[in-house]
Amino acid sequence: MTAHTAMPRSEQHAVDIDQATHEFTVKASQPVHGALAVGAALVAIGFATSGSTSPTGVLRWIAAAAFAVLAVICARALTVGAMLVADEVGIRLRIRNEWIGTRWEEIEEVTVLKRRHLLDDGRIAVHLLDPGPVLSEMPAATRKVTDANRRLTGTSLAVPFGLTAKPSNGEASTKDVVQALHMLADTRCPVREQV
Repeated sequence: MTAHTAMPRSEQHAVDIDQATHEFTVKASQPVHGALAVGAALVAIGFATSGSTSPTGVLRWIAAAAFAVLAVICARALTVGAMLVADEVGIRLRIRNEWIGTRWEEIEEVTVLKRRHLLDDGRIAVHLLDPGPVLSEMPAATRKVTDANRRLTGTSLAVPFGLTAKPSNGEASTKDVVQALHMLADTRCPVREQV
């Protein structure tokens, strides 16, 4: 027979809170963005060292600038935290620098688009019952991203997962992402794989 020691009430409360805060997150993949940032910076340096005032040399300067911009974008992605946080209350997505949060009851459905190949990202798309108020408050630059999301997924609110962004459950398979989100949504909104 094992002896049980009484846990102080404050510790019992802390354990209850920890058990109740189940989250599913999607974060930018640090190794992928780091490798892309370093590679793009090296290519930019290579083009810049061979640049000149000749027509070909000017094209090299332009290529150097383009790769430098890519290096900065990839380096900036290293500083971004979570892109999506789902818990028992709802989902919060980061689109550019804007956080958009909604409760499960305000979501029509969540669709998970599978990866087509190893060098592709899947997408988690959140379809709101009434997206108008959320979209109307966004800055113009963020709306450009949401427009691109709508063309790809059929909804303005979507984040990638797979190669460039990793789910917290460690799996990049569509079925695992669907299962994790389905468990959090419970019966409040459907979560399905888009075929």
